[in-house]
Amino acid sequence: MKRTLKITDVDYSFRSHPITGNLVIKSGEDAIKQSVKTLVLLNYFEKPFSVISGNVKGLLFENFNIVEENKLRNRIFSILDQYEPRISVVSVDTQLLENTLNITITYTIIGEESPEQAVSVVVTRTR
Repeated sequence: MKRTLKITDVDYSFRSHPITGNLVIKSGEDAIKQSVKTLVLLNYFEKPFSVISGNVKGLLFENFNIVEENKLRNRIFSILDQYEPRISVVSVDTQLLENTLNITITYTIIGEESPEQAVSVVVTRTR
């Protein structure tokens, strides 16, 4: 018999449940998607005393070429490998269109027999 893990996280909207008054929680795949997006979009020094950063927003102002694209992929692989132990990253795809960077992260959830999941992060440069 395979043991399944119950995955739960606090919803970052910090809304309260209308009946119980407790914080709303996200569970399962939604909790993991929220965590992946947060880790990728986190910039240096946004979290006190921490150097965890995807620094995706900082790359919007660089000359985005194949070297920067590989650096970004490696950084995302590294951050998710270190700080999100519930998943195994399969691929990271990036695409830069004018002032928008599209990142698609494909992963599998460790300990579950579910198909590959994907989360897309879109970052736009404003002028």
